[in-house]
Amino acid sequence: MEYVFDVFFDECFENMARSGLMSRSGRRDIISHLNSVISGCIQGRQTASTQLAVGLAVTSAIDYHNRMKGDNYAVCLMGKYHNVLYIALRVAWDWGLEDSEIVCKLLEEIFRCENTFERLFLGALFGCNAPHFIAGWKSDFNDQDENLRAVVFFLHHAAKARATFPTFSYLYQHSRPTKFIDVPIESCGKASPLRVALQASAPDIVLILLRHGANPCPDDGGASPVLALLDKLAESENGCYPYQLVSCLKLLLRTSTMVELPYKPHLFAVRREMFHGKYGRLLDDGLLPVEQVYGIPALRHLCRCAVREVLRENFALPGSVLKLPLPRKMQKYIDLLD
Repeated sequence: MEYVFDVFFDECFENMARSGLMSRSGRRDIISHLNSVISGCIQGRQTASTQLAVGLAVTSAIDYHNRMKGDNYAVCLMGKYHNVLYIALRVAWDWGLEDSEIVCKLLEEIFRCENTFERLFLGALFGCNAPHFIAGWKSDFNDQDENLRAVVFFLHHAAKARATFPTFSYLYQHSRPTKFIDVPIESCGKASPLRVALQASAPDIVLILLRHGANPCPDDGGASPVLALLDKLAESENGCYPYQLVSCLKLLLRTSTMVELPYKPHLFAVRREMFHGKYGRLLDDGLLPVEQVYGIPALRHLCRCAVREVLRENFALPGSVLKLPLPRKMQKYIDLLD
């Protein structure tokens, strides 16, 4: 079957214009043809044969990209030669490819050329039409819901393969391994997907990202996400707080042990007074738990944060939560669902 897919890409791309895959319709035509070839290669209805055919199709697309790149002194030719990776990305999603090694190899190829995964994340964050205005291309998914489900699919594989990608760390001032879920989005000021979701006031997406192990305080050079939300809420008049912002704040606080007071290097007493002067109304209105600012958080909350941090560091969120020998109610609490 390897030969079949190699011939497909060689013949299909040989006479195609370099910009032939720039349009979404052009990519969908190739995806449709490739899916037909995969269907023809599948013998019977055994899951193993289906997975083998899809895995070979995706691998062949990666190999084609590498051959073209190798012929150009290891520099990606972009255009159709790079968009072949997004053909493979969509095919892997369409068929539910289960081989995490192949999926992560595909993600690595995309990252080597782009240093970001914004073409996958932007449609999930803003809807499938938004990427056209932000980055000049259209999402390969039908709608935001499908794009979001595709993101979860790739998050699962990246975690299973413990995949990391080198990105610049503002904390260490040099490149560091970064999880797929935390790789910055170039066209959004190099902010992490979680920070972009918070800025967009999208609590549903924030919950998905946090459950799958997004760093609640991403190392992308931005301010504390909690303080950024507090600043937005403090601007609300007459106590009319936007529901979406409040929901984002509550979710974020579930993953934070304490709210670190700003205004360093002032003494704690001075910082506390300055903090209360700016955000006191939020404390009085119950949007911000006093114990997470000045006091001692509940033991159950501290335990949840500690357990989640261990699981997050080991690429085990959210799947391993259900494996914990705990009552279902406690599992839901740790999984941010309660």
